[in-house]
Amino acid sequence: MQVRRKTVNGRFYYYLEKSIRLEKPMVYSISLGIKIPQKKELMRLERELIEKIYADLLHEARTIYLQKERLIGIEKKRRQYEARLKHLTRGQREEKEEVDIVDFVYTTLSTEGVPITKEDADLAYRFAQKGVRDIRDENLRVSLDMIRGLRQVRESEEGLDMDFILDLHAVIMAGFPGKNPGKLRSKPAYIYLKSYDKVEEIGFRPPAPEKMKEQLGELVSWYNASLGKLNPIELAALLHLKFYSTHPFEDGNKRISRLLLNKALHDCGYPILNISKQTGPYFDALVKSVEKKDERPFVEFVAQEFEKMCSKRGSWTPLI
Repeated sequence: MQVRRKTVNGRFYYYLEKSIRLEKPMVYSISLGIKIPQKKELMRLERELIEKIYADLLHEARTIYLQKERLIGIEKKRRQYEARLKHLTRGQREEKEEVDIVDFVYTTLSTEGVPITKEDADLAYRFAQKGVRDIRDENLRVSLDMIRGLRQVRESEEGLDMDFILDLHAVIMAGFPGKNPGKLRSKPAYIYLKSYDKVEEIGFRPPAPEKMKEQLGELVSWYNASLGKLNPIELAALLHLKFYSTHPFEDGNKRISRLLLNKALHDCGYPILNISKQTGPYFDALVKSVEKKDERPFVEFVAQEFEKMCSKRGSWTPLI
């Protein structure tokens, strides 16, 4: 952000300007008049200019925890990321799609202790592309179910309802019939963290099973009311966090949470995010937010990971 002097009809005028490189360079400005204001007033005008840029780029979506200037920076990187994707050939797009989905499936399942390999996830992806269904290998079946779940998210219509959540759980947990796929839990839930030497319960217990239907209904209502009104990063992070805190299923809650995070991003036109790739920091932020009933740490973590993903330049990145 800088102050620039321009000559208009032979007179000097000052403008506060900020340049942003999006699909094409954009310059936003506010007129300061014939002289530069004092520091306090200039700071107020800088905030006003940030508000103006944010409203233009993010449609005035409200924020709760993240600063608007930071969200402008993330939006800039997202648009640059999308621009790079548009320059890919069809073959490059298909290759990147495969890598992203295989990484998501492998990370999501291995993080939950499912003993799959990257090769399992890759083979399951190829089976999914060919429409193969009857697979004997358990790890391949579970991987294929997760791919179907992700596809269900990415092909879904905007918004959320109870049936979608139950159906999604039924799809990804089909390989675990003893965990009641597609049915809300009927027993109390306890959340445990596993480390190298012990397993211990975290300092939070989800709501009682008789409250599940009501709480899930409230979550659905909150999401639909917030969609398009809350900025996409916070919307996605809070949907994940609120769902995980409810823990409505006997098993698979974190898996569904990550899919719902991507459901929110999909509804807002944002790309897929493999949120649990950094397993340690992911669990640290999630548990900290749940235990302390403080949403900020997890929202900050999601914003950080989304920004890193959009900034990363892989072998697929075209020179533009």
